[in-house]
Parts: sequence; C-alpha cells; structure tokens
Amino acid sequence: MNGKSDNQRVATLNETEILSDKAFLSDLAVIARKVGKTNEEALDYASECLEEMAVRPEDRYLDRIAQLARFMYTRSYEPKLDVDKGELERLTELAKTRPLVFLWSHKSHLDSFVFMRAIYDSKLRPQPLVFAGINMAFAGLKTIAKRSGAIFLRRSFKEDDIYKFVFRHYIDYLVGQRVPLSWSIEGTRSRTGKLMPPRLGLIQWVIESYRRAPYDDPLFVPVSISFDQIAEMDDYVAMQKGLPKRKESLSWFIGYISGMKNRVGKIYIRFGEPVALSGSTSVSDPVVESDDNPDRRQVQKVAFEVMSRIEHATPITTTDLVTIVLLGGNGAALTENQIRAHAREIVRLIQKRDLPTTGDLEAECGPGLAAALGLMASTGLLHRFADGNVPVYRVKPGNELAAAYYRNTIIHYFLGSAVAELAVAELRGKKESTEALHEVALRIRDLLKFEFFFRSKDEFLGDVDWFLDQRYSDWQATLVSHRPAADMLFGERAPLFGHSIMRSFLESYQVMARVLSNHPEDEFDDDNALIGVCMKQGEEMLLRKQIGSASALSEPLFATATQLARYRGLMTGEPSELAERRKQFALEIADVVHAVSLLQDHYDQRQDTTADN
Repeated sequence: MNGKSDNQRVATLNETEILSDKAFLSDLAVIARKVGKTNEEALDYASECLEEMAVRPEDRYLDRIAQLARFMYTRSYEPKLDVDKGELERLTELAKTRPLVFLWSHKSHLDSFVFMRAIYDSKLRPQPLVFAGINMAFAGLKTIAKRSGAIFLRRSFKEDDIYKFVFRHYIDYLVGQRVPLSWSIEGTRSRTGKLMPPRLGLIQWVIESYRRAPYDDPLFVPVSISFDQIAEMDDYVAMQKGLPKRKESLSWFIGYISGMKNRVGKIYIRFGEPVALSGSTSVSDPVVESDDNPDRRQVQKVAFEVMSRIEHATPITTTDLVTIVLLGGNGAALTENQIRAHAREIVRLIQKRDLPTTGDLEAECGPGLAAALGLMASTGLLHRFADGNVPVYRVKPGNELAAAYYRNTIIHYFLGSAVAELAVAELRGKKESTEALHEVALRIRDLLKFEFFFRSKDEFLGDVDWFLDQRYSDWQATLVSHRPAADMLFGERAPLFGHSIMRSFLESYQVMARVLSNHPEDEFDDDNALIGVCMKQGEEMLLRKQIGSASALSEPLFATATQLARYRGLMTGEPSELAERRKQFALEIADVVHAVSLLQDHYDQRQDTTADN
C-alpha cells in the first residue's frame, strides 16, 4: 500500500500491519526475554506503544485543524501568511519523485499550526505528518491532532527497549509509504531567539530508516518560521529568568489562545535549499560530540547543515533592525532620526550582501519607521517619551531580554562584522597588523563556539575582512600606521555591531568568570546549581554596574557559559591547576569585555557630537 497519491490530501495508513509481520514478532520475542516479559505481554505493550504514536489522518480532521490554526494565529497576526510560494511550488514538484522531510525552526507554539496551514493551502500532497512531544497530547487537542497527522512521541525512551523497537518499525513503515515527515529540529522553542543546537535523536532514527530502505534519497528541507513579534514573549522572558515552564493542558491551551489580543504583525515562512542525504555538506567545526562512527557523523553534518540553511533563509524584519540599533545605545534613548540613520547603515550592508528581508527595509526604515516604532511601543517592547523637545525611544526597562530575542534572530548574518569591530578594539595599544587582527578574531570565534554555528575559519575571516573593507576602507593601512586603529577608525564612523550584538553574551561569560574566580579551587559538578549562582552573581554585578546589560542575566546564556567552562577544563581538576586555568579565563574575558566597553565609548561619543532634532 502506498501512503500517497498525486491528489490525496492525507496519507492512507494502516500501521497495524506492523504487528502481524513475522520478522517483527520474532525480534519482539527476543526483546521480551531480555526485559522479562512473556511474548503475550510484550505484544500487548507493543500494541499500546504503537497506538500511542500512530496516526490515521482523515480529510475532515485536517480541515478542522486547519480552521483551528487560522483562528489561532489571526487573533494576533495578519490573516495572510507570508510564504515563499515559488520555493513551495518547487518543493511540490520535488515531492512527486523524492521523499521530503521538513525540519523547521521553533519560535512559538504556533509554529506547527502555521506550517501545517501553509502546506494545507498549497498543492503539496499529501499533508506531511508532524512529530510532536506527547506533552501536547492533552484532552481536547489529542484526537483532532492525531487524526490530522500528529505523531505524539515520549520525550525520553532510552531505557524502554520495546518502545524503541516499535518506534523503529513505525518509522520504517512510514518511510516505506513515502509519506512526507516534519518536526522541529530544535526539539523545543528557542527562549533566546537564536537557533538552539539540533536534537539529533529523531533525525538519526529517520536517516537510519532511509539507509535500510532499498530506494529513494530523501531531501531534508530547512524551514524558517519567523514573526514580526512573538505572542508568548512574556513566557520566554520569565523562563530566561529561571521561572518554570507552564505545563501544557486544555486550560493552558485555551488561556494561550485567549491571551493573544495584541496585533503584532506578520508571520513569515521561508524554505532553504534542501539537503540530500547522499550529498556532501559544507558546515565545518560544528560543536558535536566526538564520534568515530561515519554514519553518526553524517547525521551530525546533515543536522548542522540544515540549521545553517534555516538561519540563512530567515528574513530580516524592521523589529530586528530596531532592536539591534537600540541595544547599541545600552539603555540610552534615541530619536527617530537617529534610529533611522543607524538602521539605514545596516540596510546598506544587507543590500550589498543580498540578505533575505521581509520587504522593502529601505522604505520601512524611512517613511514607515514611525509606524513600526509605534507598534513596538504599543506592545510594550519600547518606551516612547514625547514630553521633551523631541520624542525619543529606548528599550522599555525590564524588556531587555525581549529586545535581545529579536536581535538574536538575525545576528548570525553579522557575526563576522561584530567580531571584526571587537578585534580592532581589543588590539588597541598592542601590535597591530592584519595577521594580529585575524588571530584575535579567531580567538573570539573560538570563545563563542557554543553560541553560534560558524562556518570554516577561512570563510569567517573573509566575512571579517569584507565588513572592514565596506565600513572602514582604509583599515589595513591604519593598522600599521603606529596610531591606535580603534581611535582612528571609530573616530570617523561609529561602531555598528560589536557592542550591540556581543555585549550580553560576553557579559554572561564575565559573570561566570567571576563566580569561578570566587571559588578558585572548588570543583563544580552540578550545572544547574552553578547557573543559579551565576544568576545571583549577575544580578549583583548589574546593580553595581560591573556589567551593563540586563539581557546578560539569562539562564540559557549561563547554560552555554557552563558548556564553555566545562570544555575549557574549568569545572574540575587538580586545585592549583584549576585556579590557574580560571585566572587565565578571567583575563581573557576581561580583555574582550573591555573591547566592548571601548566600542560603547566611541559609539556614545559619536551620538553626543551628532546633531539630531
């Protein structure tokens, strides 16, 4: 039985065929003996597992979930989804000859609904099945979701041999039916705006199943789902501050929908170039566990390549630009004209690199900027003060984490630029040359390897040089002029990215360095406890103005800092050696944070000398 036909909206499936397969029953009997069950008990439990995960989609339920999806997102967003229809049409043609696996970014509870609705409104057939966490299988949603194609999976089943066995056979069955599949490659919603590291478990299961199949080379389709503003931002800010995630239930779901009251713009769906399982991938230096197994390494490379292509399919919005600009002020308010001037400088770089955008950013940062600022002020993201000589805007106090979220959705486009400015600033007073600048840039890149998906060192340094060529055309001559390059370059043109983009990440590392320095010889074996100490230490340092960014006080950022500390050997070890490593780490962080402060000083000086009314 084939799971699809050219015009069929939903797949025709009968997963119970699995339970009567002789090879399945024979292997299940072996597992039953291993786990201490009779054959009958094992088969009963296997049937229960299969019933829990399996779906039998129906047109009428697909219609209902599509209507629910539209009802949900139109409460806060424009009715028309902004979808790359040309790319979707191309994928529709590819689906006729190649199996597709859609892997999407996860910014909101709405993601699976709007993705499903976008495909529902297209000509792609049948509707992809979507893997979802069993936490969403609550009464009131479970039946309609399963009958429209949602496969609910347990969050963890490593120790359940029978469940794993049934799931492997179920995946094999779906692959054999050539049904399109989809899920969030991050596994959970991003709380910071950056893409989270890919969850490798499910993609490994699917890739292994395709390896066992005697036909078809699947295409893994990167899908970027982004928003002008996020409806559940208050939840993300609370979770970054350490409050627990709210448990999903029918009452929670109703509250979530009813809480969507503000109009917050559009939803954008973009598709990256598909990754073929048989093809080569170009991502280098992904932070993944060491593994000599070539099949496992292929899974890692495919996953990280998909993540990279999701990032580079994500369109830049006006909200993203405004938050980068205002976070550059580090709490200072700017006039509309100042915001426009800075945003236009960024737009020029965007245009030169032909980066994806949501529309005409030149116009949106021109005549349309007032409306955009008004919308952001109406939702509480910005504070507008209009009782003085001229209206000014700043990130609303207490909403620094929210502003950083929007900035973080696009900073991957400007990493080379931000590191370039940091490297110039860190070189101040030291031996200055192109080689020295590249050395510092690579050191900063290594420091941030757990934060971002970096490509090869050569490509990264190419981005560094390109940005400096565009913004500071005489930078190489200035480096060898025996005068501080930072003062000369930034005295002419204000820093654009380094302080705005990097401050919160580096200051979170600064907090970690302080905590470790306060305990020079103590070992830390509980990451969560260490993150809790960092939250308290960071609050003190912010109050004492030893750090300048409230957006540095984020549990996800401290979790990444903890990864870095463990990677650098700063968590455990012989006391005297541990103390020395922590001392050197603190000095390294102090240097780069000082560079951020130098950029901020140059930026502020340029604001003070720029007339704006």
